[in-house]
Amino acid sequence: MPPALSALLGRTRAVVLCVIADHPACTTTQLAQRAGISPASASEHATTLRSAGLTTLTRERKAALHTLTHLGLTLLNTNGPAPAGT
Repeated sequence: MPPALSALLGRTRAVVLCVIADHPACTTTQLAQRAGISPASASEHATTLRSAGLTTLTRERKAALHTLTHLGLTLLNTNGPAPAGT
C-alpha cells in the first residue's frame, strides 16, 4: 500500500480501499475478513469511502457488494508527487 494513501485515508481505511480494489463485489463480511477487522468496522469504513465517492455499493438479495468507482481507481493508480529535485 502506498504510504501517501495511508497518510491520506488512515491505515485501516486505505487497507479497506485496497481490499475492495483487489476483490471487486466483495461482501461486507468478506471485506472484514480480508482486511482483518470486524464486520462493523468494515461497514463503517466502506460507508465513509462510499460517501467520498471512492466506492459504490450494490445489493444482491441481503448482501452488500462493494466495488471501486472510477475515482477510487484513479486514486489508487496515482503515483503521488515527484521526488524533490526532478
